[in-house]
Amino acid sequence: MIDQPTDQPSPSPRDAGASQPAPGRRDPFASIDVSKDLRKNSVRGASYMSMARIAGLVLRIGSTGVLARMVSQSDFGLIGMTAVFTNFLAIFMDVGLSQATIQRPEINHRQISTLFWINVALSVLIAVVFAASAPLIAMFYNNAMELVTIIPVLALSFIFGGLGLQHSALLTRNMRYSVLAASEVGSSVAGVIAAIVMAKAGMGYWSLVGLALAPPIVKTLMLWAALRWMPSLPSRGNGVKSMLKFGGDVLGFNVVNYFSRQAGSLLIGRYCGANPLALYDRAYSLLLMPLGQINGPLGAVSIPALSRLQKEPDRFARYYLNAILLICSLSIPVIAGLTIFSDQVVLLWLGESWMATSEIFRLLAVAALIGGISNPAGWLLIALGETKRYRTMGVVNSLVIVAGFTAGVFLGPKVPGQQGSLQGVAIGYSLAMILTFIPYWAWSLKGTPVKLRQVMGTMMVPTVSCLPAGLAAWWILQQAGRIDAWGMVLAAIAAFGIIYAGVLLFGFRKLSFFRNIAGEFRK
Repeated sequence: MIDQPTDQPSPSPRDAGASQPAPGRRDPFASIDVSKDLRKNSVRGASYMSMARIAGLVLRIGSTGVLARMVSQSDFGLIGMTAVFTNFLAIFMDVGLSQATIQRPEINHRQISTLFWINVALSVLIAVVFAASAPLIAMFYNNAMELVTIIPVLALSFIFGGLGLQHSALLTRNMRYSVLAASEVGSSVAGVIAAIVMAKAGMGYWSLVGLALAPPIVKTLMLWAALRWMPSLPSRGNGVKSMLKFGGDVLGFNVVNYFSRQAGSLLIGRYCGANPLALYDRAYSLLLMPLGQINGPLGAVSIPALSRLQKEPDRFARYYLNAILLICSLSIPVIAGLTIFSDQVVLLWLGESWMATSEIFRLLAVAALIGGISNPAGWLLIALGETKRYRTMGVVNSLVIVAGFTAGVFLGPKVPGQQGSLQGVAIGYSLAMILTFIPYWAWSLKGTPVKLRQVMGTMMVPTVSCLPAGLAAWWILQQAGRIDAWGMVLAAIAAFGIIYAGVLLFGFRKLSFFRNIAGEFRK
């Protein structure tokens, strides 16, 4: 675990006064007592965050459909040109300090105030760098001079986002997931409304700027209104040094992970071309979309809960294994089902002209699945404060993944006229994830209350449950003879779901586990 600073100061009168919550409001710095209602808080928190994720997804899809009829493709393209830069710079806005606030057993007003101003300073710096880079970015995109005015306005989103990071972390630490979910949905709605109003006014690409800028403004206002905590000026000697180190390790992992995931797209774009890259991007996005809806909410509630259970190893292990069972019971059948029905999914989602995506989809499925069910390894290390190991594991794992991408693009089967292999990249990615799966988990669990055999045993339950279900669905599809025989496809989907649920709930006797979770959802 992370060492607690020995120079922890006693609260000054200013700290004591600032730390006192208003009458009737909970103390934002208090450690949550998880001795009671842990399952209720976790399940309800996950349900709130899941609903927020789903609502956000629906809003993004719906708003894109509406705005696509009001704004030109070139306007969408202008905003798309900025995405690669904004996504990368966003990694440096938080630098892991939110996770440090959530994980730390004890915090105080002076510490969080200092972290708040560090986040704000970084956000302002990033915004200034991004705005100043506008002419260079415009030149990079062949003098798309509209970006010179668009980028400085988009840069404001970093500043507004930075102002709400510690408020969001404090609310997460206090497990106030209903407030967090409301801020997510409310800010997304605000962005959509702003964009549609601006598009109706004929503002073109500025309406898409409004779509990006309104959410961080509204979200920060909602978080401040909900928490009503005002930071004081930053101070020294308040014990934040270890928290900064914690955040730096998380940042290191996020940076190398970002580059390793982008390496496949860069290699395909360079050696295969735009069309193969589009196939890879669509397949990868479709695989990650459901995993994100599962992992995101569960991670958001599991890390703070596990952080509060550090001193109770038995409860820590039970909670963690139950979280793994839940995430695997959802992720494994989703990816298995999408792989079995990949032809039908691509046909419905993208159309007949994109059917080549289906092959890439199947080749990437193993990589996406292993990545999804390995995500909880990071929750464990963050909750225990083992961020140095977390960062080092990210570097090693990323090197293996990039090596798999590189070997695949040059050694895999090539289409005539292409320098690289699209299929090879997908195969290399999956092989790299298979090779690192057991070592990654063994390294993550070393010295923790959870054993490798326990994790692997837990993962085997939904895996084995999927085997007869997958075989039955595959056999029914083979009898159909055509990918668009929708009656047989529906029968195969029903068989897959019924057999999987039957084996999992009754064969492995997990009915009571899911019944208890469902009971909390109903409440």
